Amino acid sequence: MCKVNCEEIVDGLMPTERIARIKSAEGHVEEVTLPSSLVVGNSIEAAFVGSQDDKVLVELPRESSSGRWRVWVDRKLLG
Repeated sequence: MCKVNCEEIVDGLMPTERIARIKSAEGHVEEVTLPSSLVVGNSIEAAFVGSQDDKVLVELPRESSSGRWRVWVDRKLLG
């Protein structure tokens, strides 16, 4: 497991939900709705899958709004 720093975390529709916005290595933003318990400060827990150069492939704890489970992020976003 690893922590991925988010661009922004906002309240979800339910009081126990948060929406995390994560900037991918390609520059687009993935939005993931999560239980508050998976959000720590400005980061979320994700599973490390692999790495290539300065990018890391992580598996999100839930599917993003675009339908992705895995996202390449900049290594600098890992906390």
